Amino acid sequence: MKRFIAILLSVVLICAAFSGCSSNKNEKYSAEKLIIGYNEARSPFLDIDKNSKASGFEAELFKAVFDNVKGDFKSYTFEKVEEGYALEDDGGFFDSKNNEYSAALLMGGVSKNSATFNEDYSFTEPIITNRIIAVAPKNSERKTFSDFKNAKVVVLSENAKKAFEENSAISSQCKSVKEATDIEEALSQLDSGKAEILVCDELSFNPSAKAKDYFVFENELDTIEYVIACAKYSGWKDSLNEAIKELKDESYGGGDEFTPLVEKYFGYNASSFEYSIQE
Repeated sequence: MKRFIAILLSVVLICAAFSGCSSNKNEKYSAEKLIIGYNEARSPFLDIDKNSKASGFEAELFKAVFDNVKGDFKSYTFEKVEEGYALEDDGGFFDSKNNEYSAALLMGGVSKNSATFNEDYSFTEPIITNRIIAVAPKNSERKTFSDFKNAKVVVLSENAKKAFEENSAISSQCKSVKEATDIEEALSQLDSGKAEILVCDELSFNPSAKAKDYFVFENELDTIEYVIACAKYSGWKDSLNEAIKELKDESYGGGDEFTPLVEKYFGYNASSFEYSIQE
């Protein structure tokens, strides 16, 4: 009986050992394919169609730099991950079809300085910069943040609303605060006098054909910096920074290919990317 139990335990242990190995036939994570995770497809950063094909600024940017950063990877794919997913976490994650993934990068309008993001990831230098600004008609006497006192304000975008409310010393002094659904509606309120100051983000304001007709306050309420998140302590951060630096370098290859790509998707140069390649 003792011998039988010993043999049985050995079989169980061997089975357990093999069950921990990667034997899933549907496994899509391998040494040859890089998995890029995203929580939501946020245009114009990233769009995913019904066939899971990726497009948008980050998709095109990564396509341009992949050969410089791929190492042993031969291809890559974008896969949706749950909010809070830890890049390259042990065991990866499974989708509804039991496909297994382990993502090394996170894209899709990812911004630093939110929650525990800075502690959880390594990340590139800011690729896209979005300031939260205040705007008034050019003939307005309201030119500084002290002029918010008793002002009628219109706010556009969730990012702008959050930054405005967090600056309570400014927002609490206003006469009224209303929200607009798009930049044209917001600017029409300034034109009609229904609002005296617009609080919005540059990604909404600068592409407008009317932007040059308004006065932008000198300082900003906040700055949102969008990055590519990388698995903590991985080598991806430096590789991506160097590749984007080369893409932006006017004296390298075909010249600056980065800035035209930014302008294509955001309508203006929304990037302040700077990186010094380490010798």
